[in-house]
Amino acid sequence: MVILMLCNYSVSIYNKGASTKVNGITIPGVLSYVRDVTCDIQPYSTALLLKDYGYNIEVNKRVFLDMDSTIKIGTVLFYTNLQRIVKKYEVKVVIEWDYLELACLEVS
Repeated sequence: MVILMLCNYSVSIYNKGASTKVNGITIPGVLSYVRDVTCDIQPYSTALLLKDYGYNIEVNKRVFLDMDSTIKIGTVLFYTNLQRIVKKYEVKVVIEWDYLELACLEVS
């Protein structure tokens, strides 16, 4: 079986740094740029994720891309659409095949 992935989009990968705790207050780590990659972005839903893989996690996008060891849960993908609006998608589920399938949630 041949799987043909259409890589129509370019996204920037950002990983969160370690958080720190100061006087009982947790300060989240900052996002740091890793690199740009090409991928395919598709609409997705929590119901489909539950049906396909058994995860009940809120998601609204599915992203397919080549294997990449820097992508993990919590990674943020930045995508600039044709109207020059930047969309941010946080990775919620990572599924490894011969490629990566990511279930993501759009964040503000």
